[in-house]
Amino acid sequence: MGLPVTQGAYNLLEEKWIPVLYGDGKTERVGICKALKDAHKIRQIAASNPMDRVALLRFLLAVLMWCKEDAKSSLAALDEKSAGIPKNWLAKLEENRAAFNLLGDGKRFYQDESLKGKDSLKGNDSLKDDDSLKDDDSLKGNDSLKGNDSLKDDDSSKDKKSRPISDLLVEFPGADSVNHMRHVVHDDPYGFCPACCAMGILRLSVWSPANKYYPASVNPGSAAYAFIEGKNLLQTLCANLPQTQGASAPPQPPPWLLTNPPTAPDDVARLTWRPRKLWLKFADHRGTCAYCGSNGVLVKRLYNKYGWSTPVTDGQRFGKDVLAEFQKINNAYGSKKTDEFKLADKVVRVAQLIRKCRMEALGAADTPAAAAPNPEPDEQKIARVFHQLFTADNQRAIEELTKKATEQESPHLSGSDTQVKKFWDTDPHLLKKKGEPISLPGLAADVAAHSSRFWRDAFRLRGQRQGKVSAIGPVVNKFTFQDATSVSVPNEAANQRVERSASIRDGLRGLVKYTTPNQKTGKYDHHEIDAAVVLLTADAEARVRTALEQPPARAQTDAEADKNFLREIFEPVVEQIVASTTKGSPLRRRAAKEHAKALLNKKIKELVEKPDHLSNAGTPAAVPGKPKRGRKKGGSK
Repeated sequence: MGLPVTQGAYNLLEEKWIPVLYGDGKTERVGICKALKDAHKIRQIAASNPMDRVALLRFLLAVLMWCKEDAKSSLAALDEKSAGIPKNWLAKLEENRAAFNLLGDGKRFYQDESLKGKDSLKGNDSLKDDDSLKDDDSLKGNDSLKGNDSLKDDDSSKDKKSRPISDLLVEFPGADSVNHMRHVVHDDPYGFCPACCAMGILRLSVWSPANKYYPASVNPGSAAYAFIEGKNLLQTLCANLPQTQGASAPPQPPPWLLTNPPTAPDDVARLTWRPRKLWLKFADHRGTCAYCGSNGVLVKRLYNKYGWSTPVTDGQRFGKDVLAEFQKINNAYGSKKTDEFKLADKVVRVAQLIRKCRMEALGAADTPAAAAPNPEPDEQKIARVFHQLFTADNQRAIEELTKKATEQESPHLSGSDTQVKKFWDTDPHLLKKKGEPISLPGLAADVAAHSSRFWRDAFRLRGQRQGKVSAIGPVVNKFTFQDATSVSVPNEAANQRVERSASIRDGLRGLVKYTTPNQKTGKYDHHEIDAAVVLLTADAEARVRTALEQPPARAQTDAEADKNFLREIFEPVVEQIVASTTKGSPLRRRAAKEHAKALLNKKIKELVEKPDHLSNAGTPAAVPGKPKRGRKKGGSK
């Protein structure tokens, strides 16, 4: 990939770096300006990795909101006219053109010049015509690699402060990313083209994980997102814009114009947060991009430092102030594995609740209140009183002051007051469960089973969004390797079938277990049944999803159709599980199969006809079989 337009700066407004699919089937890479102007012609963003599609879509949403204050209503009006975004809407982009330079001297896109090394731009003559290198016989037959003396590492790429370019894309191994099948991380074996570097930088705004060296972005690195899909990119942008554009007054500069984080970030800032301080270490390298396969200029190293801290809520900020006061009283409150630390952690989690609803009760527990400073900040008083209670071993008072909010207290609290984890609680795209982002499975969980069920979790958590929804999120634990899955979630009419099929799936183990002679109920019993259920769940989930994504016929909405739907999906699964796990004669296996099918049909009938009065089809009392012999109460044999 050459750099013809901006002669070395690689300006993202014009360079062809965003992969898109047009309505006529043509694929192309476009710049920011063309992506927005042609939004009514573009079918969708066509990045191969769903993580990049999320990052690019959220970035374009932020650009639109920055350029046009009333973006949502204005886009809806354009869609009615089937018109594209006019050029005058994008005036701010032209006014700040230099801020979108990915390379070159001066200000760069999403990069911090303070990280620039003295030799970080050596070899920049590679952006000029490289006639002096065209006689390299080793590269004959490959015009795109002519003049590739730059494949030899220059001394500047060996400095210890820079890091491998793989920091931008989690798929590639780096100095610390060792959990890969490929561990080639030394001597800069590969590089990324400028287009892939730009996508990698934007991906950090969405998927950046936290560790002891770096902060997460506005949401955890394992977050999942759902987007409404329009007929074209313009409709998709309009449907996924936040309902409000933040409460900042006057409007704040966007992150691509800032060096330091805003104190009160608005929606634009949160959509394009900068959790890393970066500087691309551009040198004289040419070759094949390891990510997209294009030939041309490559970037092999970068400077990567701690960036903007994850935004916190008012409650979390107040909790940090309380913790600081604890540590002023005694250093033990800052040492993990101590009883003092455990107390401080418990208090910090409910600090905002105490501040808003329990200060009077806290004052009543303050025995030497007369000796307290006057005036005394709330955070100082909370730490002081709890320290007194801890010293006096008054556990009853501590438990009473740190218990969950009561029904009378809840109306006085906002959702962010009791938020423990750091995430954007009003994120319009984030999938949440019980008020927190959905999490990944543990290291011991079956990844294939989790991946196959991801679409169902997305469907349940999509809220009241209507229309076709694409849900995207990692499916593998963050400590191993992160990948993403993209699913199209069915419409609201399929909700009952989604819930019923989930209930059947979750009860398969217990249902089959009671067809065996040994009906143990322990967690680690019947390993063979557990293995069979896990093995067959993915296929069953795929069949459910495929069936639900088809437009249902009118006759398929009644109860009988729902029963047939569930039988068609799960009867073959039950038969296969029983056939592969039941021991004994053919007669015994046939009896177990019929027994399991009877249990399945009972469960299906209850789900469809009496969803509010379900019995447990996996208990002995619910298993149809021979009647028990013996004396009935009040009768005879």
